[in-house]
Amino acid sequence: MVAPSPERLRDALKAVLFPGFRRDIVTLGMVSEIRVDGPSVHVHLRPGTDKPETLAALRVGIDTALRREPGVERVQVHVASADAGRGRDPFKGRSAIPGVRHVIAVSSTKGGVGKSTVAMNLALALAERGHAVGIADADVYGPSLPIMLGTTARPTVSQEKRIAPVERYGLKLMSMGFFLDEQSPVIWRGPIVMGIIRQFLKDVDWGRLDFLVIDLPPGTGDAVLTLVQQVPVTGAVIVTTPQDVALLDVGRGIAMFAQVATPVLGVVENMAGYVCASCGTDDPIFGEGGGQRLADAFGVPLLGRIPLAPAVRVGGDAGTPIVVAEPRHPVSDAFRALAARVVEEADRAAATTPLGVEAE
Repeated sequence: MVAPSPERLRDALKAVLFPGFRRDIVTLGMVSEIRVDGPSVHVHLRPGTDKPETLAALRVGIDTALRREPGVERVQVHVASADAGRGRDPFKGRSAIPGVRHVIAVSSTKGGVGKSTVAMNLALALAERGHAVGIADADVYGPSLPIMLGTTARPTVSQEKRIAPVERYGLKLMSMGFFLDEQSPVIWRGPIVMGIIRQFLKDVDWGRLDFLVIDLPPGTGDAVLTLVQQVPVTGAVIVTTPQDVALLDVGRGIAMFAQVATPVLGVVENMAGYVCASCGTDDPIFGEGGGQRLADAFGVPLLGRIPLAPAVRVGGDAGTPIVVAEPRHPVSDAFRALAARVVEEADRAAATTPLGVEAE
């Protein structure tokens, strides 16, 4: 019998979904090599996690998928350490934030898609539903939360060296913007950024929260990796705009979360058409359907579509976000619908992925 080709076996592995995702391990870039040695197949895997339950599920899935192929009698899965360069699991030191039920990362690999606006109004819409909500501005290079929420307050520090967050519109807030003046350049290297993120997560007295929304900086660098290595993240909300150039970059971000074993709750399509205030015409100036295509490509839900409206920009500049300033605006309704979907998906992710989040 002719030995199967690595290409055919790679196609077969597209049937193996990464646990907690609806996307396969090949598409997510986790299969680094397939070697055929007669009837034996060796699969080299980089899953980005050392969690035993995840690796066990992957081994079973790979073995089952490949043994269906003619000529395959034995399957060996070789797993690269999640942190092979330093010889340790980066998730071993991860611990839940006491009192915080869900940690939601709002992310976009590409800048300029309105990620901070979505994070802020999502947090406000969650609070409007009666949830206790905090929001941490992890974009240390471009902190915008204090301006967008219209506060000049400063956090205080207790005798126990715990930082008390600022409170505004029913939210608990933390941002590097509270500690910088408007002229201060931020030229820190990675280790400093990582230390600030750890402080926001571990040294802030968040109290009891149903949701802690983390507004991440663009990209897939130190801030994102520090977050997922420090605390169990319930899931990520991916923000994009409809045009193809944004979708390409944001898709890489979705794959990154899979590689660090963090569920993606879904995609938000921001700036999804401009509705004329005079005539009511919906003009898709950035294209249309991009968010749905991205969600379909990665097998995650489209959580919502947020229209482009001048009131969103005005509210952010004035420090009165649209959910607060114009609660009956159609965009405010869109953010409420988004909040409802995030609650639904977060509860589902927490039920299917044992994150060990503590609540008091």
